[in-house]
Amino acid sequence: MIRTHRQLKALVRNASGGNSNKAQTLIRLYCMERFLERVSLSNYKDYFVLKGGVLIASILGLQQRSTMDLDATIQAKPMSATEVENLIHAVLTVDLADGMHFILKSTKEIRSLSEYPGIRAQLEALLDTMRIPLQIDFSWGRCNYTTRHCLFLQAVV
Repeated sequence: MIRTHRQLKALVRNASGGNSNKAQTLIRLYCMERFLERVSLSNYKDYFVLKGGVLIASILGLQQRSTMDLDATIQAKPMSATEVENLIHAVLTVDLADGMHFILKSTKEIRSLSEYPGIRAQLEALLDTMRIPLQIDFSWGRCNYTTRHCLFLQAVV
């Protein structure tokens, strides 16, 4: 298991073939997968449904799609920013002993006039001295879903 930024950079260097854009995408994806593994072990695992670019990347592969954020539907009633913050804090208490830490920086309402309003959360992933900004867009409602395999880990989320 990766526990230091040096281990992660070595893995990414080999996987990216020296392409710095691909390396940044891989680092961000690794951090997103660490967050998703925490979700999969939390009390919210049955309510959190991944959608969007990360889901597409897990299906098609990185060469087909890179993404800057996570998109998720919470299968529950609409949530306030405070409720989303509480959900995130509960997920972040899951300890994987992986050296990765997350800080919730902010939340704000998005698409308020849309049929599908939501909350955007800005987080920072920390691995040693490495700091990676992450964004998660939450919406709510009912949806159909399936499980997906992580690219870096032998895990299903």
